[in-house]
Amino acid sequence: MKNTKRAWDVLLIGGSSGSGKTTIAYQLAQYYHINVVKVDAISEALKAVTTEKSLPILHYWNTGVNWMDVGVAANVTWLFNVSVELMPAIKAVVDMHLEDSEPVIIEGDFIHPKLCASINDAKAKSIFIQEPDVDQLINNYLDRENLEQQYRAEISRDHGNQLAEYCRKYNIPIFEARPWDTLLERIISCTGYPT
Repeated sequence: MKNTKRAWDVLLIGGSSGSGKTTIAYQLAQYYHINVVKVDAISEALKAVTTEKSLPILHYWNTGVNWMDVGVAANVTWLFNVSVELMPAIKAVVDMHLEDSEPVIIEGDFIHPKLCASINDAKAKSIFIQEPDVDQLINNYLDRENLEQQYRAEISRDHGNQLAEYCRKYNIPIFEARPWDTLLERIISCTGYPT
C-alpha cells in the first residue's frame, strides 16, 4: 500500500561521499513510492552542455589537475565550491517539483546547506547524513565498490564535518548514519510523520 503521509513534496538529502545518503534516499523513496533525483545526474548533464569558461569549478578536474595530488583540504574546498556553483541548477529542479506538487527526493554530495536554508517553502525539507568515522567510510566504500580508499574516506570525513557545521548554523537536521538500523525511522520521525 502506498504511504502518502508526508508533509513535504521535496526532500533534499545531503552528506559526504560514503555516508549512506543514497541508500537511505532509496529506502525513503520506496517507503513513500516516489522518485529520487541524484545531484550527480544534474552535474553530469551540466558538464555535458557547459564549458570550463561557464562553469570552471565543475570542469576543474578536466584541466589536468589530479584530485589524488592536491590533498584532503583542497578536495573539500572543491566539493563546497562545486556545491555553490550548482545551486541555481538544483534550485530549479526543486522549484519545478514544488510548482507541480510532484514529490521527489533529491540527494547528493553537492547539496550545500546554504541552498537548503534559502528555500522558503514549507513543502521542502532538508536533512544531512554524517558518517564521521574513517574506518566505517572505508568499509562503506569496500561494500559499494570493493576498493579500500583511505584518502577518499579522509576527504569524506572532513567534508562531512564541515557540512555538519553549516547545518548547525542554518538549523538543518543532521543525522549520524549509525545506528544504521534506526536511521530510516529517525528520519521519518524528524520530518514530521509517523511510520
